[in-house]
Amino acid sequence: VVIPAYNAAWSVGRAIDSVLAQDYRDFEIIVVDDGSQDETPKVLADYGDAIQVVRKTNGGLSSARNAGTHAAQGEYVAFLDADDWWLPSKLARQTAVLEAKPNIVFCSTAATVQTPDGHVLNEWRCAMAEGDVLEQIFLANATVAGSGSTVMVKKRALLQAGGFDETLKSLEDIDMWMRLAAHG
Repeated sequence: VVIPAYNAAWSVGRAIDSVLAQDYRDFEIIVVDDGSQDETPKVLADYGDAIQVVRKTNGGLSSARNAGTHAAQGEYVAFLDADDWWLPSKLARQTAVLEAKPNIVFCSTAATVQTPDGHVLNEWRCAMAEGDVLEQIFLANATVAGSGSTVMVKKRALLQAGGFDETLKSLEDIDMWMRLAAHG
């Protein structure tokens, strides 16, 4: 699990706690502190050995995700932005999908969009992928729901696709999903 964090002291604990609450237990948590200037390092220190922290100078979201990917030891990489959190069955369900269907290189879940007080604003669902997934992502950028926090990917495919494009300041996730869809 790769969690990029920049000045995320206000939220990263909730993200980490949601990973620690997963039904599926065979994971490592890598938090990439992307040059935070707030209390993020202190929050991360409180988790001790439960997490691995990669510290780097600020390079942006793509750079942090790539650093976490390179530190990851597992076959799969799941991304979780520091201001998001997961439901307890997320990793178990996505791992089952990837293991049952070897031709799939990444999968995504729906995302619930909420106000800070928990009021549900929207549920962002993935489009049903039939036919050419690359074409669907190209035509509708929201085909993969939830930005990066819903995706689990085979690490080998992510590396073959070249990782996240660090020159992009936005839509880096959609660019990555298109490049992954070209691999499987």
